Amino acid sequence: MENLTLPELLGDTHVDEKTRERFSKDASSYRITPQIVIEPKNEADVIKTIEFARNAGLALTARSGGSGLSGAAIGPGIVLNFKKYMNRVLNVGEETVVQPGTVLDAFLKQMHDEYLMLPSVPSSSALCALGGNIGARSTGPRTARYGTIDTFVTSLRFVTARGEIIDTRETLPEYLEQGLRKIKQEYQNDQPSQAIINARPYIAGGYNIKALGKYENPAEMATHLMVSSVGTLGIVTEIRLKLLEHTPSLGTFVAHFRSIEEFAEAATRLKMLSPAALEFSDASCSKHVSGKILNYSDPSIVGTLIVEFDDSLQQADAGRSILEDYKLSQLWEIPSGSDDEAALWQDRRQILPSIWKYARQRGWGLPSIIDDIAIHLKDFSAVHRSIQELMKYLDLEISFFGHLGFGSIHARPYFNTTGQELIDQIMIVSSEAFNILRKYNGTLVGEHNAGRSRSVYLEPELGPAFTYMKKIKDLFDPDDILNPKTVFDTDPIFEHMDFSFQ
Repeated sequence: MENLTLPELLGDTHVDEKTRERFSKDASSYRITPQIVIEPKNEADVIKTIEFARNAGLALTARSGGSGLSGAAIGPGIVLNFKKYMNRVLNVGEETVVQPGTVLDAFLKQMHDEYLMLPSVPSSSALCALGGNIGARSTGPRTARYGTIDTFVTSLRFVTARGEIIDTRETLPEYLEQGLRKIKQEYQNDQPSQAIINARPYIAGGYNIKALGKYENPAEMATHLMVSSVGTLGIVTEIRLKLLEHTPSLGTFVAHFRSIEEFAEAATRLKMLSPAALEFSDASCSKHVSGKILNYSDPSIVGTLIVEFDDSLQQADAGRSILEDYKLSQLWEIPSGSDDEAALWQDRRQILPSIWKYARQRGWGLPSIIDDIAIHLKDFSAVHRSIQELMKYLDLEISFFGHLGFGSIHARPYFNTTGQELIDQIMIVSSEAFNILRKYNGTLVGEHNAGRSRSVYLEPELGPAFTYMKKIKDLFDPDDILNPKTVFDTDPIFEHMDFSFQ
């Protein structure tokens, strides 16, 4: 470090131990201390940082909120933190323009005042920022009806690994345009790879390869490949969104089930009504959440469904009728705009913090190993049962929750982090869960997307289709300076794990 001449920037450059330590972790179970932390004030700072990184042979990791659960916002070279300065909403209207460091909750409050809605709101909205939402292709409860954030992205402005500014409203550089056209043509002629990609669950992570088939314009392809690329293809500096008019709930129900089979059947029937949201949590979550509604006390409860409708009152009535077909412990109807509605969604956001607290009280760890499962809804019972059997065999507790409306399961086993068998248990849980999911065309790389805890499974899962991820990476970042070892050439999943801060 002492031999490097740091770039002259308008933003801040940190090499002190305290700052580097602060940015050595995100919300995952990993810790990697960077050599430098840079907080850019503008796009010119980003370009200078990339030039410096290339000349110094340093990796570059973009970071916004640091709320990611897969270890994709930390790295050994330079961490580029957008949250401090590049955090403004630049325009609101037909096209809303925002910088990557804008915290999602602040953005949503401003949009609410404009009667606008971005439905893809993860539970970490108080911490996460729009740049990370783009990188992970974020979801939220209402993704069940409205889709991921990719649905609302119209174009992007980003800086390439070469230090070029790309605006996807405009024509791409020739090498990028021609390269994307070539990859698209190869993909369109590769029926086996298309079949693999199309068989994956709706929110399966990794690169957004479907964009190769969906878009003809290379600039549009570039936009939607950047969404879901976890900072490995370029550094986003400006995000343009087409938001929706705000739509209030017309009926929200909370149903506590006594049978997992009835729970799964009801979820499948409710999904056919196209609800705005279809969420679930298991009995373990109900026991640990210190809330008003989800912590309903009844030892016979095996799972809880939250279903929200916003299309019509008839749709809500049909949902209520479905739930009334079952012998529930309790059925709540939550009035729209009420304190109970706010309390319900606050309970939902508190599930992960609550089970983290439970784990800490017992000296356990809650590593993000199989927390990002994506399945087809019809396979929920089989996948849930198989993972429960695995946990019973290993004598581990586990909590399940997630977004059944689009096949997302967050499975969080509790590990004794002081035990001699910790690494063995982590590897067994990870590999056996992957084997279970392969039987059902599921994946361990879901809504939280690729990262150190799961990218290792992308190649065996995708087979020949994985080649297209490599082709895309080599086109955008041939020297692999952007977030290396996050998607490709990953270390073993236990490498860099650290339980001391959870």
